[in-house]
Parts: sequence; structure tokens; C-alpha cells
Amino acid sequence: QDQGARWQVYRPSATFTDPDTDEILGYEVSYLGDAILEGFDKDTKVSTLKITSAVLEIQKGDYFAQAGTGFSSNYQPHAPSGKIDTKVISIYGGIRQAGQNAVVTLNKGMHDGLENGHVLALYQKGEVLKTKGWFTPNTVLPDVRYGLLFVFRVFDKVSYALVMETKFPVKILDRASTPE
Repeated sequence: QDQGARWQVYRPSATFTDPDTDEILGYEVSYLGDAILEGFDKDTKVSTLKITSAVLEIQKGDYFAQAGTGFSSNYQPHAPSGKIDTKVISIYGGIRQAGQNAVVTLNKGMHDGLENGHVLALYQKGEVLKTKGWFTPNTVLPDVRYGLLFVFRVFDKVSYALVMETKFPVKILDRASTPE
């Protein structure tokens, strides 16, 4: 009733799980559209909402949330003051690889020291060179730095980042860390 006149419509779309611990970090929802409150019947406690815009089809079972006032879009790019090690756990749009200007989800957030504006380096796992002998260990090459991320939205356990530059495709489970 007294929740405000502006609402947004969402649908659950992804569950974010930490690749190292299998802990559920959070849930992503897809924005479907906007609605306004048209009326509230005090006897039945039923609200009537009017859909004012839709970007996708809105269906029975979708969720409404009060429209927020947004979040700050004023960021000062900076490297983290301490060591941050995180992994790419999702690429926006459900794809497996991405390039420059793509949005990725990281498995670390405020709880781990990430902040809006942090710049992280992207690393690809170093190759393993197999040796021919049974008693000679394989040679593991160092991880290869190939790009930069800009963290623009931080939650408790996950963050969203923009791929600023990249030499290779960004893949799920690639490492993002404090630039060395």
C-alpha cells in the first residue's frame, strides 16, 4: 500500500556460485519493465499496477520491486590498495567468451575489499609444457596478463566489471587481480 507508486518488473535469470567453494554468492535477475501503482483495495489488500514499459514479455510469476533511486555513476579509477584475487564467473548475456566493452561478473565483492572504481588486470592461466621423461616434472608457464577490468557495481559477495581492454577473449574462470 504505502510502498510507492513506481515499480520495476524482474525475473530470476542466474545463480552465482563460487567456483572454488561452491558457495551460492547471489542471484541475478533480468529487468523486464516498469509499472506504476494505479490503486489499492484496502478490503482485499490487492494492488493494481499498470505496466508502463516492457523490454521483454512479462509473465505470471514475475516479480515486482519498488523502483530505486539508482546508484552513483561517478567513479575515480584506481588500483586496489591491497591484493585482490578474483575469477570471472559469468559474462552478461550468458555467453562463454567476451571481448572489449563486455560486462562480466566476479566472485568477490565488498566483503573481500572490492570497491567501485577498482581497476583489475585480467590473466589467462599459464600453459603446462609436458615433459617426455617420467621423472621430469612438467613445466608450468606463468599466467599471461591480457587485459584490464573496471569494477563499476559492487555487492557483498559479487561485483560487475567492464572489460576495458583485452588482447584475448575473456573466458569464464579467468583470473582478475590487482595489477602487478
